[in-house]
Amino acid sequence: MSLDDVRWIALPHVIDDRGVLTAIEAGKDIPFKVARVFYMHRTPVGVERGGHAHRDTQQVVIPISGSFKVELSDGNAIRDFDLSDANQILYIPPMIWARLYDFTPTAVCLVLADTHYDRSRSLRSWHAFLQAVAEQRETVA
Repeated sequence: MSLDDVRWIALPHVIDDRGVLTAIEAGKDIPFKVARVFYMHRTPVGVERGGHAHRDTQQVVIPISGSFKVELSDGNAIRDFDLSDANQILYIPPMIWARLYDFTPTAVCLVLADTHYDRSRSLRSWHAFLQAVAEQRETVA
């Protein structure tokens, strides 16, 4: 996978005098069946989340409230994304290093994933991630 596989997804939503209603349908609005849902909130100022990559997990990151930033890397390049619109979500494929930071006090980050949590399937150090990326390239070549 590369950063070219990361993409914004615009969620369908309805706006009326009662507010905004946004719905997410697995397989329609997001490109996978959801196996796990988790969220981060009340993140103290200056604290970072993530700092790892998943070998085989696809995710979408949703800024439910407030805002935060996501830094992604495929081992070659780095891109930053500002998440502040609950109708614009970020798709992250497997083997992309993710770091979430700059959370506002009201930020709520919802994540949908296509696998159940298994710490052994994630790469928790930058060095291990770069090594796995290099091994993938050798396998493909």
